[in-house]
Amino acid sequence: MPLDVINYSSLQVSTFIKSVEWLVEVDSTNTYVLQNLKSLGASPALVGADLQTGGRGRGKNQWWGAEGSLTFTLLLQPNEFNIQVQHWPLMSLMVGLAVREGLLKFLDHHQVSLKWPNDVYVDDKKICGILIETTPAQREFVVIGIGLNINNSLQAAPLGIQESASSMLDLTGCLHSREEVLTSLLQSLEDVLVRIPAHLPQLLAEWRQHCFLTGKRISIDDSQHEVAGQCLGIDDDGGLVLQTESGQRKFLAGSVTVLE
Repeated sequence: MPLDVINYSSLQVSTFIKSVEWLVEVDSTNTYVLQNLKSLGASPALVGADLQTGGRGRGKNQWWGAEGSLTFTLLLQPNEFNIQVQHWPLMSLMVGLAVREGLLKFLDHHQVSLKWPNDVYVDDKKICGILIETTPAQREFVVIGIGLNINNSLQAAPLGIQESASSMLDLTGCLHSREEVLTSLLQSLEDVLVRIPAHLPQLLAEWRQHCFLTGKRISIDDSQHEVAGQCLGIDDDGGLVLQTESGQRKFLAGSVTVLE
């Protein structure tokens, strides 16, 4: 299937992106950005790839991608949006909220939800992963990696991924313009970033409304312990709150498994 061409100059006109670099193939757009910070264009900068062969998720997780997916990384300075440093840990939640909003115009007949801390789900299956990174080399920047399944049917994925993930093509039965989807995501992201300084409580409330885990029995592995309980949602710090047999527990990071 031939890839639809993305018009970079159009992106710079219709979104807040100031510079764009698009690669035919790369191991990871996040890795590429981190390795080329000083040579990238003006911020906010976008680096995308038609094929990502070694996309990274949280921890040791890998992102499965194929021709037709949308994989890209944004390099931006949160202080350009007056976002305070103490709110940077909430960026993965806020980016997820923006991705959800950007997808609604294409998936309005589907349930689009948010799985803490960095995934977007549609009809109980993962459609998008988000990876936020920083670097000591340039502390003022945040690296936002996004992988979205658009025109890559999950029928070609390994069996385990087929059962847990989906794509826009699989959901709607038709192909979508990657440029149109990307433009929608970027416009939604700018809207959320601009709202964070003055409207963070409202944004967190919106996130809670679409939390995939709330009410479910889950287990969370924070690399030191694995704890099971009923998910109560997130608190104002973005931490996941569990009701366990020994009381409420809060987690700021970890891998989540749904038990029911």
